[in-house]
Amino acid sequence: MHIFEFVIIVMVCVGIFQFLKQRQKIQADSQHTSKQQSAMDDELAQLKARVAILEKIVTDKGYDLKQEIDDL
Repeated sequence: MHIFEFVIIVMVCVGIFQFLKQRQKIQADSQHTSKQQSAMDDELAQLKARVAILEKIVTDKGYDLKQEIDDL
């Protein structure tokens, strides 16, 4: 085996190793992102529910009367 062939084989092995390492990192980042997205979706659903409750309270007809009394 000539030195040139040896260098080519080593370069190919290093390239494959780097490719597999990068692929594993991308998969780990993807899993982290999906967990983070799920948490954000849950928080958004909770906030939407709270806003709906607040809208219901504010648009209640009795709320205006209470506000007018408080303003006096």
